[in-house]
Amino acid sequence: MGSRQSYLDTIEALSEMTDSQLRSLNHLVCDTLKGRRQSANLRAKHKFASGDRVSFSGRNGYTEGTVVRVKRTKAIINTGELRDWNVPLGMLELL
Repeated sequence: MGSRQSYLDTIEALSEMTDSQLRSLNHLVCDTLKGRRQSANLRAKHKFASGDRVSFSGRNGYTEGTVVRVKRTKAIINTGELRDWNVPLGMLELL
């Protein structure tokens, strides 16, 4: 939705929908978002491989490490500390 007016028109149309129509629309929106998330995760999964040097920013600030294993939505990262980190693929950057 490019313009503010079309956004406002959509909001107005929502207020005129029945509960059944709103539930159906909600289901469609959730499925669309889920598909986008899955597509982004798949792209990210193919971007990383074991042994890649990566960085991420988490609770402890900027951290660099090596990919140990790539899972469905996360990767295990060895940072040389006492433990490995389980990091979402979307948070990782190749070095």
